[in-house]
Amino acid sequence: MTVKQKLSELPIELLEKSCHKPGEVTGKTLQTDVLENARRAAEAHRRVRYHLQNSLRPGMSLSEICDLVENSTTTLLKGELNDGLGFPTGVSLNDCAAHYSVNPGDQDIFLKETDVLKVDFGTHVNGVIMDSAFTVTWDPRMDKLLEASKEATEKGIKTMGVDVCVSEIGREISEVISSYELTLDGRRVPIRPVANLNGHSIKPYKIHGGVSIPLVENNDSDRLEADGFYALETFATTGNGTVRDGPNCSHFMLTNPNKFAVSNPKNVKVLQIIKKHIKTLPFSARFIDRYFDFKTSSLISLKNLAMLGLLEPYPPLHDIKRLACKSV
Repeated sequence: MTVKQKLSELPIELLEKSCHKPGEVTGKTLQTDVLENARRAAEAHRRVRYHLQNSLRPGMSLSEICDLVENSTTTLLKGELNDGLGFPTGVSLNDCAAHYSVNPGDQDIFLKETDVLKVDFGTHVNGVIMDSAFTVTWDPRMDKLLEASKEATEKGIKTMGVDVCVSEIGREISEVISSYELTLDGRRVPIRPVANLNGHSIKPYKIHGGVSIPLVENNDSDRLEADGFYALETFATTGNGTVRDGPNCSHFMLTNPNKFAVSNPKNVKVLQIIKKHIKTLPFSARFIDRYFDFKTSSLISLKNLAMLGLLEPYPPLHDIKRLACKSV
C-alpha cells in the first residue's frame, strides 16, 4: 500500500484543551486563542489520519471509512459545534477528484487493489477549520501520480508567503505536476494538474474564505495575507485535467437560511438542526441524521432545501471516466 505522509500513533480519546494561556510565550511562539484552536483541531486531524491509514485495506467499504473518520473525530472533539466535524468525509475514487461521500441508502462500494482513493476530511475547534487530505493506492503503477501531487504540494508550500500572488503558486504547482508521467501497459500517460480546481482561504466557520489558489497560472491577482489560513490543493490526474459535476450530491452548506419560508414539517426540522448544530460548516446527510428522529434519512429534505436556494450543493467532481483515468 502506498500512502504519503504516514504518521505516528496516538490514542483516539477526548482531546483536552491546552494548559497554555492566551498571550503566554512558549518557546518563540505567542499563544493566541486562534492558534490554540488551530493546534487542537490539527492534532485531532493527525490522530484520525493515523488511525485510518493503519486500517485501510482492499475490501474495506467506503461507509466503513466514513464511520471511522466521523466517530474518531467526534470522540476527540466532543462538545464542539457538530462535535468537531469540519466538513463531510470525502472518499473519492479514481476519476472522481473530490466531494464524494457515502449517502444514507447508497449501495456500498468496496476498495479494490487498483483503486486510487482520496480521503479528505475536516476538523474544527471554535470554527477554526483544518482541511487536509491524503491519497492511498495499492497499485504501484500509480506511484508516480502520488509523487507528482506530493512534490507539487511541497513546492507550493515553499512558494507561499505574505503578499505572494496566487497565480505564481499555481504556476509552480502546474510545472511540477506536468513534469511527471507514468506507464500503463507499455503506454506513456501524461500527468496533468486539474485546471478548474483550486485551493482556498479558510475563514472562521467558512471553508471557502474568498481567495482561490489555482493549480495553474492564471490572471488572478489576489495575494496571500498575513495571519490567514489557506488550504493548498494539488490535484493531479491521468485524465483530461478538468472536472465536471457528477450525480448523487452528498455535500451541502447553508447559504441563504431565510430566502424562502419552509412549510414541510420534515424540511423545517432539518433546517432547524442545521441552524442549531452546524451553522455555516459544510455537512452531509450523515451529519444531519445524527440529530434526526425521523425514520427516514434527511437526504430528500436537503435536496429540497437546496432546490429552494437555502442550501448550496457541492456535487462530486469527475474527470473523464475511463480505465486509465485516476485523479489525486
